Amino acid sequence: MEKTMVCQVDEHIQQSRRQIIAKRRQKLSANTLKLSQQQIHEIMQVIEEIRLKGYQETL
Repeated sequence: MEKTMVCQVDEHIQQSRRQIIAKRRQKLSANTLKLSQQQIHEIMQVIEEIRLKGYQETL
C-alpha cells in the first residue's frame, strides 16, 4: 500500500513538473519574434546610423 501511495505522489509531482515546463515553453514561444534577413539588415543599418551620429555629435 505504501509503495502505491509513493508511486502516486511521485507521478503527481512529475505531472506537475511537465505542466510547468509546458507553460514556460508557451510563454517563451509567445515572446519569440522571428525576423527576416531583410528586417535584420534594416535594424543593423539603423543601429550603425545611430552609432555614427552619436559619435560625431560628441566630437
